[in-house]
Amino acid sequence: MAVDYLSAINRQGSGLNITEIVDSLVEAETAPQVDKIQKDIDQKNAAISGYALVASELDKFKTFTDSLSGSSAFTVSSDNSAIGISVSNQADAKAFNASISVSSLAQSQTLEFSGFSSKNAAINTGNITIDYGSWSNNTFTADSTKSASSVAITSSNNTLTGLAESLSALDGVNATVTDKGDGTFSLIINSDTGQKNALRMTVSEDSSDPGLSTFDTSSNNSSKQVVAASDASININGVTVTRTTNTVTDLIDGYQFKLNATTSTTATVSSVTDQSVAYQKIKEFVDSYNGIISTLDSLTQRGINGEDRGVLARDLTVNSIQRNLRSIITAELPGYETKGRYLSELGVKTMRDGSISLSEADFNKAFEKEPILFDVVVNSMATSDNPLVIASQTSSVLIPKAGSYSFIAGSSGASATLGGVELSESTLSDGSKQYTSISGDAKGLRLSVSGSVTSATVFFGQSLSDKLSEFIEDVISSTGVLEKSKSQATSLISEYNEDKADLDAKITSIRDRYMQQFSAMETAVSGFNKTGEFLTGFIDSMKPKD
Repeated sequence: MAVDYLSAINRQGSGLNITEIVDSLVEAETAPQVDKIQKDIDQKNAAISGYALVASELDKFKTFTDSLSGSSAFTVSSDNSAIGISVSNQADAKAFNASISVSSLAQSQTLEFSGFSSKNAAINTGNITIDYGSWSNNTFTADSTKSASSVAITSSNNTLTGLAESLSALDGVNATVTDKGDGTFSLIINSDTGQKNALRMTVSEDSSDPGLSTFDTSSNNSSKQVVAASDASININGVTVTRTTNTVTDLIDGYQFKLNATTSTTATVSSVTDQSVAYQKIKEFVDSYNGIISTLDSLTQRGINGEDRGVLARDLTVNSIQRNLRSIITAELPGYETKGRYLSELGVKTMRDGSISLSEADFNKAFEKEPILFDVVVNSMATSDNPLVIASQTSSVLIPKAGSYSFIAGSSGASATLGGVELSESTLSDGSKQYTSISGDAKGLRLSVSGSVTSATVFFGQSLSDKLSEFIEDVISSTGVLEKSKSQATSLISEYNEDKADLDAKITSIRDRYMQQFSAMETAVSGFNKTGEFLTGFIDSMKPKD
């Protein structure tokens, strides 16, 4: 109970607890407004927490969908550790079984120039020209597809370390200075692997500072060469082939082979489609998607039929996210060959509550018929209907629009086009053409064309996982709708707090007004009481005395 100091001092007043009365009047007048403002603040704080939860759950789902990219329905194996294998392109990979042996590995040429006193030993000035090609004894055959490189040795780099750094800056050359452990240092130079990647170093000395010819190998390569450049020699199913590197991507379409050592016996290397692995991946996708849908449903439930009301009930932003997720799940996925594909073709069904379900029997039936349906979910693909046109997409910045594009090869001075947009063109060392799309809907697609090609149809299919990941990235980014909604809620809380401060000031004003009014009343009552006492005393004094 409030202490009424005013009444306690003025004992001739009304005797009412003025402070308590004023407090009750002020509360009756302002409580609804106070309650409404606090309720609004609490709701927006709850909404901010809800947005944070949605962002966190969406981010977890995005991490999962990102992890699916590159997943394979193939199980690869090699019975010899000398030969490693992995799937490199889902679109091209097919099941196979092959017998493979390796008689030699690809090696880089190694040159050694020895006898230097320190890592920074001074060398003479001049110019060194590097030609690329192959050596046979001391006879060099230049590779006509490669241009020579050169290094100028001046006062800025005329040390052994300076020379090593300058050589390493060239394509196809790696140079280091090595401590031999006997008090001397050597310059070690390596080429790229492959027989035709060997180096010939031709020196032009500075006439005023002769001596750089120490590094000339144009006529004495064998005296400086420690290891000769060579190709890998591989026998696959009885056919011998050579490759310039020990990482081979063009032996069997869709696969990468890693040659770790030579073999003494033939290795069996195989790849088979693994239905159980594919099913498990899609099952994990279904469960993960249902998890995020369950979270969103809980946050947005409307509080009818006895259910609790979610903190984001009727929230336009989160309801829009729900609708978009469900739309993506059921929408057509174009670009996987000539017809659009759907998640439902894998046996995935959409339930009435928005969740999805997967029957293993339905999945197995669909997968056996069309294994590409697995890739529709997990792997974006660039393909072509012409075997001489190899399509790819590796950019994380330039993402093509899913669909099909007409490739028209350039002729009579006209540029090649893809989807009606001109392509940038380059010629590779093997004479094949490489085209890159940097604008338009097909931006990010790269085509490698060998042989005589006039046209082709190129397809790009964006997987369901990548499509979901792209959508979520937009939603949870610093400029996405969740962050905007959070900022709006924070701004509203600031406004509500301002309203609350204004109301506090108003309450003080109302209280002061009531106190003034009751003080005036107490003064009047006190005056009336004093007048009454006077009149009573006066009347009493007029009475006759006994």
